[in-house]
Amino acid sequence: MSVSFEEVSPKDETAVLHERVERLRSSLEWASEAIPAPIRTELHAAVDRCDERLELGIDWTVVALAGGTGSGKSTLFNALTGVEFAISGVARPTTSHVSAAVWGHERADALLDWLGVEPGSRLRRDDAPLSEDPELTGLILLDLPDHDSVNAHNREVVDRILPRVDLLLWVVDPQKYADNAIHEGYLREASATGQPSLVALNHVDRLSTQDAWEVARDLQRLLAEDGMLSVPVMPVSARTGQGVDVLRAEIEGAVQARSVAADAVAADLVDAGRTLERALARDADPELPDVAELVASLAKAAGVDARAEAAAAVVAGKASSVPVQERMRLEVVDRERLDWVDAASEGLPVQWRVVIDEAIDPADALTREIDIALAAVEWPVADHAPLFRRRARGSVIRKEMLRLGREAVLSAIEPHVVQPTDAIHQAYRNLDELTVIARASAPEQPAHDEEPVQAPAEAVAPVEEEPLPADIWAPVMRDRDEHHRD
Repeated sequence: MSVSFEEVSPKDETAVLHERVERLRSSLEWASEAIPAPIRTELHAAVDRCDERLELGIDWTVVALAGGTGSGKSTLFNALTGVEFAISGVARPTTSHVSAAVWGHERADALLDWLGVEPGSRLRRDDAPLSEDPELTGLILLDLPDHDSVNAHNREVVDRILPRVDLLLWVVDPQKYADNAIHEGYLREASATGQPSLVALNHVDRLSTQDAWEVARDLQRLLAEDGMLSVPVMPVSARTGQGVDVLRAEIEGAVQARSVAADAVAADLVDAGRTLERALARDADPELPDVAELVASLAKAAGVDARAEAAAAVVAGKASSVPVQERMRLEVVDRERLDWVDAASEGLPVQWRVVIDEAIDPADALTREIDIALAAVEWPVADHAPLFRRRARGSVIRKEMLRLGREAVLSAIEPHVVQPTDAIHQAYRNLDELTVIARASAPEQPAHDEEPVQAPAEAVAPVEEEPLPADIWAPVMRDRDEHHRD
């Protein structure tokens, strides 16, 4: 995923992301058992990570220098900060410390604590002339241990911090830029999750201009294979300073746009959506069954309809009394309840039927609730009406008893059947929303419906090799200028 330098309102963006994270958390609580345990664990981790990052604010932009042994991360860190601070050279592969430089008047201690940066490894604006860079105000620059370190703990530190940063700046060198460990282990994962990334090709001062350009072009090809189609390769030399100003300008753009932190949280949610697709049914749209139909069936089974008809008969002079209220039959409630669960889970994965079944009250509890509700109804008195009013009066009392009886049944099942089902449906829709966003965020795949039309062999013009620029940084500067003009 390439970095998007679009101006956003941090407050509004934070509110939107907070709302989405909260919906995800609430949905997981309601429908936790419908999601397989491994997926559930991933989702809870994503929620916690997003929540913590949002609580710490998106006014800070966390950029991490990541790479392998000998890539020159620490030297590049020093070049960007203008201070000899990071530990470089032979000692670097053996240290597990994360160094951080902070630009801005505000302290970022809570965020640095969350990232796991020790107090002694923090470079503050009072310690160095970082305040001379107002364009970088709000930047936290991290220098991570080597991902390919012989020390397993160092790799654990890298793996722990990478998901928490807002922008990954991968530093590679001409000798190991094609190393499978970084492409398989990290770059493809960053592409899959959509985490904002940049790639710096360091040590180009050791190559001729032509060789440096060939390596940069091959690295761009490898990134495309990793899925990073829009991630720029930025040739630099941390030792001589060549290209560092271009890289710095890209970081400035990310910091000033104030959108990268929000992009990183959003990317985490998109990745959660892709994870969720394994637990949801595509295009399922759960709907509540007909509540009125359920109420009518239960009321009739409880004798409400028969009593209403009897009351109308008493008014008409065709009966002498209204029968007493019958007790609800358990087997009827059980059957109606199972029909409701089947209808409410139609089209959903089977586990969601189990969740709905467990969320609503069992049949015996519902039976008791219905009996209690019907026993509390104040039924209208049915007595003989004058001859000329019998039909009208009988119709009125019949409708009134049906209404009171069905309202009583509804009051019994609403909180114990309808509301839990609706909550689980809403949880499903909230979770499904993430999968829709994830699908919408996926890169478009080229169509393969038709074979391309090939021109006759003799008509194909030879492809001219693209001339190499005299300056290895020329194409980067050109792309940067075009980007800022746009």
